[in-house]
Amino acid sequence: MSNYDYLDRKYKNSILPKLLKISFIFLILILLYFFYLSIIIKNRISGKIWKLPTTVYSKTTYLVPGMCIDKNKVINILESIYYRKVRYITCPGEFSIHNNNIELIRRSFDLPEGTIGNIHALIYFNNGKISSIKNFHNQHSFGFLQLDPKLITIIQSPYSEQRLFITRNNFPKLLIKILLAIEDKKFYHHHGINFNSICRAIITNLLAKKTIQGGSTITQQLVKNLFLDNKRSLWRKFNEICMALILDYYYSKDYILELYLNEVYLGQSGDDQIRGFPLASLYYFNRPINELSIDQQAMLVGMVKGASLYNPWHNPELTMERRNLILKLISKQHILDKELCDLLVSRPLGINQYDNIAANKPAFTQLIREEIQNKLHNKIYNLSGVKIFTTLDPVSQDAAEYAIKYGINNLKFNHDYNLEAAMVVVDRCSGEIRAIVGGANPEFAGFNRAMQARRLIGSLIKPAIYLTALSNPNKYNLNTLINDKPITIKQQNGYLWSPKNYDRQFRGHVTLIDALVKSLNIPTVNLGMMLGLNKIISTLLILGVPYNSINYPIFPAILLGAINLTPIEVAQLFQTIASGGNYTMLSVVRTILSNDGTIIYNSLPKSERVVSTQATYLTLYAMQQSVVRGTSNLLFSKFSSYNLAAKTGTSNDLRDSWFVGIDGKEVSVIWIGRDNNKSTTLTGASGALMLYQYYLEKQPPTKLNLLIPKEISYVSINCNNSLFCNKQHTYKLPIWIK
Repeated sequence: MSNYDYLDRKYKNSILPKLLKISFIFLILILLYFFYLSIIIKNRISGKIWKLPTTVYSKTTYLVPGMCIDKNKVINILESIYYRKVRYITCPGEFSIHNNNIELIRRSFDLPEGTIGNIHALIYFNNGKISSIKNFHNQHSFGFLQLDPKLITIIQSPYSEQRLFITRNNFPKLLIKILLAIEDKKFYHHHGINFNSICRAIITNLLAKKTIQGGSTITQQLVKNLFLDNKRSLWRKFNEICMALILDYYYSKDYILELYLNEVYLGQSGDDQIRGFPLASLYYFNRPINELSIDQQAMLVGMVKGASLYNPWHNPELTMERRNLILKLISKQHILDKELCDLLVSRPLGINQYDNIAANKPAFTQLIREEIQNKLHNKIYNLSGVKIFTTLDPVSQDAAEYAIKYGINNLKFNHDYNLEAAMVVVDRCSGEIRAIVGGANPEFAGFNRAMQARRLIGSLIKPAIYLTALSNPNKYNLNTLINDKPITIKQQNGYLWSPKNYDRQFRGHVTLIDALVKSLNIPTVNLGMMLGLNKIISTLLILGVPYNSINYPIFPAILLGAINLTPIEVAQLFQTIASGGNYTMLSVVRTILSNDGTIIYNSLPKSERVVSTQATYLTLYAMQQSVVRGTSNLLFSKFSSYNLAAKTGTSNDLRDSWFVGIDGKEVSVIWIGRDNNKSTTLTGASGALMLYQYYLEKQPPTKLNLLIPKEISYVSINCNNSLFCNKQHTYKLPIWIK
């Protein structure tokens, strides 16, 4: 045997070729596994990484020179959209007050019509009006100033993860410096993993015989959040390292950091996870991420280590310790001046009241969903990441919620049973919904009484009846006399119906205006029977009452409100009257923007004249007199200068208390009742009207100045309620003279 044969046989019998073969196979398997992981990563990163929630914003407010709005109301508006009152302005989202002007820096914001930029402005006031709006730097006058909208609510994503995605360039540079200094100093220098950190963590954990230190880079943390579970195992760690290397190879550092900043877990809001710094900034501080102070940024970075442990709502002391540690560490790294560090360490956390940003507004959210379903149909199921711009007014919504909660709590002191309530506020002219509350607890996601509770409306039907009469000026005017005598009507079912006035008195004859102002039942029934029930129904339908809300066959009792309507249907009815007879379908959605800024839906409100301006003017005039000397006169002492129009309503056995208030810009509808439909012992004046007063305390009314239409003249009326009696008169009334 030659030496060659001997060596060849020895090589074949040795373990080396087996090792080489196994190593080659193992290498192939590793490469295949890396290829498999690459496909998983690319499919996730290249597609839609997250099913983003839908964000819902309020209407934007325009401030215009000459507008009848005082300084305090503008301050309320600014505070409602989370502008901060400071002594010296330094950044957007702040305002200060100087004598009779307000200085502010407006935030920039992407609106459907384009981006509005930062503006440093001065707003001057004089005699309850905005006298001028000027640029702070050059004193040039603005024709108007548009404010950014408020984030009202977030409609949940399917996976109970909420986030507001923003790009890497829109994050504060200092926040990124702090994050990298604490979590991953070598982020821009390693290839996804840091072997030194891993080895150091392994040694530390072995010595401690437990896990006390992690060696994960930001890339590894992102991989774990996006692709892996939280179970600790060597296999998971192996996958984490492999995927971090792949992610770092295929994607830029800035893009990885952008994903991490929007993905990191920073707390819990009920069943929903708070993901990313942008949303956490709003939840904890009511401020956009680019408006956070250094200590606030440090607190959020500190929460990365353990958002449950360092939660400022549940563990404020631990959170403050962690924040202060972060501040001291970045001071040692010369990111922060030591003197400033000492100042920031002494500050309180300054966190927002527990979880009220983008608070749950179930009635409002339900209304949005219903309107989108009606307008977009099946597209509603593909609204990931869209922005919905609505008609909601933050000041009106806050005032409505206050009125319901405070008012119902006050009423409960005199009642030993639960009262429920609902409120709808709509724009008098456009029909846009400004506020909606669905129950005594506005945050409770349950039965939405504003949209679903059908209750007898009582005397709220009367303006529609008198409007029907006043539409025929040849026969009826405000001075027309109507019988107020006992009456019995035989109904279709054979029963005899004998209505009575609330005070159980009879006046013989009363004028049409007095019958409406004092909400008298018998004159109303007499008038309705003369007009005909079908005509009353026709008026209700053209004012906006849905056809399916009318009960057939029609009984005379409908003349006293024996018709079941929801508060939002009542709002539609009175908005048509308040707008001068123009029917506009109530709406809450203005514009829907896709994730890339494309307009998916844009509201184009349409109005149609359905009733004459003369008849609606006379009806509103009578409703104004109701505040002066009628059933709504409790408003007169506080709000006499605003010319408010109003109507109270009470159903049989005092089961439902209703009130409708109309000022220069809004129609407000309030209902109080019990879910079991038992008596509340409240009338419209003793119940719902009181809540309207609480509403006006928070949202002061605008003066209702009715424009006198053509063919309406104020005419002298004598003691016999006749026109032009030898120029002797006791008062004047508006009369439609054709």
